[in-house]
Amino acid sequence: MDLSALAKEMEAAIGANAEEQGVKHWLDTGYAPLNKIISGTYGLGLPQGRIIEMYGPSSSGKTVLTVLWGIAAQRQGGVFGFMDHEKALMVPLAQKLGLDTAFPKWIYKRPRTWEESNTIMMKAAEVIRAKKAIPEEAPILMVLDSIAAAMPKSQVEDSKGNERGIDEYTMNDTTALARVTSTTLKAINDLTSELNVTALYLNQIRTKPGVVYGDPTTTPGGTSMEFYATLRLALGREKVFEGTGADKELAGQVIKIKTVKNKLNRPFQSATIRFMFNEDGSARFDPTTSMIEHLVDIGRLPASGGKVTWINGKTYFKSQLAELIDKAGEPAHKELMSLLPKEDEEPK
Repeated sequence: MDLSALAKEMEAAIGANAEEQGVKHWLDTGYAPLNKIISGTYGLGLPQGRIIEMYGPSSSGKTVLTVLWGIAAQRQGGVFGFMDHEKALMVPLAQKLGLDTAFPKWIYKRPRTWEESNTIMMKAAEVIRAKKAIPEEAPILMVLDSIAAAMPKSQVEDSKGNERGIDEYTMNDTTALARVTSTTLKAINDLTSELNVTALYLNQIRTKPGVVYGDPTTTPGGTSMEFYATLRLALGREKVFEGTGADKELAGQVIKIKTVKNKLNRPFQSATIRFMFNEDGSARFDPTTSMIEHLVDIGRLPASGGKVTWINGKTYFKSQLAELIDKAGEPAHKELMSLLPKEDEEPK
């Protein structure tokens, strides 16, 4: 068979193959072990042009993680949008983390309905891409917080456009969110790819009554996200205490991030990162200690009796070593990162 001649005939009949056959651009999460379980490589991260869902219990770090990723998007020359249905984002705290609130690098809205949120996200991305306001590879991260808190338009207004009262809700409204996500996500799936937008939907978890065997947890909004999301991240947490006896107190929590669905890499992998509380009541991620623990787990840092051996041959407790590295700054952090396995190729 003359494949060259066949190719010409096929191209004339149906056109050439689609130009995009995979993820071209990525958004670094800022935490290499998380990049690894998502993309298969320590140096990549979140896919651009895809739908992502991240869910977990309250106070498990979902919003803070998205803010850090939004800051990363801005620093890569991109845009960060946040649709705040939960009305829970503390922008001043986000600014302390490094968020640039200059519009339109930062797009913050409080839409009333699910439909309005999705329309704003895609309209904003369309204008940005059409005007070539940022480089083609620069990320646009649009976050909707959260699916559980978003109300379908049919629940807010009746068929005549009149606002409905709480006393007018019926059993039909119980499934309204599931129905509207099913229809909306079909369009969003195409637009994210076309406009190179990362659409990140946050969600809460619920418990199914009467489940004896298997996982009793579920997420609001029906099952549409299970089909349309390229990546689904489930967050869990374990409390971290310091001190003993009467002096024992909650110091933070270890956030476990699991890929329950992943079309980019092998699913059902996990990464952990420490989320610690400061004395002033604020909180912060501790990627340095988390990275040390990861390197110990994969055998790249020797450990014995609760202590690890650093590249200078000296042994330290993990918290002591993390403090030394943070004080030393960028050179020490580069030394820490150099201990990761060398993986320069993108995932196949």
